[in-house]
Amino acid sequence: MIFAALYTYDPAREDIGEVRPLHREYLKAQYDEGKLLASGPRGGGALILLQADSEADAREILDGDPFMKSGIVTDLDIEEWTVVYGPWE
Repeated sequence: MIFAALYTYDPAREDIGEVRPLHREYLKAQYDEGKLLASGPRGGGALILLQADSEADAREILDGDPFMKSGIVTDLDIEEWTVVYGPWE
């Protein structure tokens, strides 16, 4: 199953730039393992596409993200996503 996760960042955090390299390193490792399909910033947060067996598994993957661990992510919206057109159909 594919899950779309929307991160919302805490706009008051001044340490995002310091944590970002660890965040990207973590996501790259998930990509290399085939769990992360795509990710990138969006206004005030990020969009992350994951391959996981369940929503609980997708949340577990995201729980390891340094942005989550440090509290930079203040809101996480995650839903199963059905691809109609694209490389993951």
